[in-house]
Amino acid sequence: MATAKDSAVIVRRTQRDDLPEVIAMIQELADFEKMPDGPQLTVDDLIRDGGFDGRQSGDGDGGAPVFHSFVLEATADADDPDGPANQEQLQTSMPGPASKPARPLTRKLIGYAICYYSYSTWQGKSLALEDIYIRPAYRGNGYGELFFRALAKHAKESRCSRVDFHVLNWNPATKFYRRMGALDLTEAESWHFYRLQKDAIDQLLADDRQ
Repeated sequence: MATAKDSAVIVRRTQRDDLPEVIAMIQELADFEKMPDGPQLTVDDLIRDGGFDGRQSGDGDGGAPVFHSFVLEATADADDPDGPANQEQLQTSMPGPASKPARPLTRKLIGYAICYYSYSTWQGKSLALEDIYIRPAYRGNGYGELFFRALAKHAKESRCSRVDFHVLNWNPATKFYRRMGALDLTEAESWHFYRLQKDAIDQLLADDRQ
């Protein structure tokens, strides 16, 4: 298998045609996190909210897309027995005589990341990393570091002051994030992550009308 240093493994922006596979990986991540019933979005939701329909955003105000997405893509020989079922034939740009046919390659999405811009009243523009996932068969090859560094580069180029994300306490990836320099704010500063679910929002509004 290629290493993260090989050009056969790249990080790129998600394209509309990638979204069915991204939805599949979102479910894989939820299964890994022992929350299989969590995902409720469809490909159409991602198309709308990610600006893949050309309408800029899914919030109705004509602004920027509400999230950004990246995929980790690997290429290998077309007859690779380990390739996923959704392999798509590509052609290489290998140099050679014009009459020589290009060698067929397969295109495989082996990971994805979804993020969005947030704002800190202390430090300004921030990048919130909602998901980062690499398929199990491709872990342990340096791809996680390749992906994480690419996201850090995106944050820097977008003039973000920091990258925020949350991780389940039993997830073995916590060791990786620490090695990448991430700080556990629950441990270091006693912060807790709260969420107001949709039903709680509806209840608050219902109480306000009474």
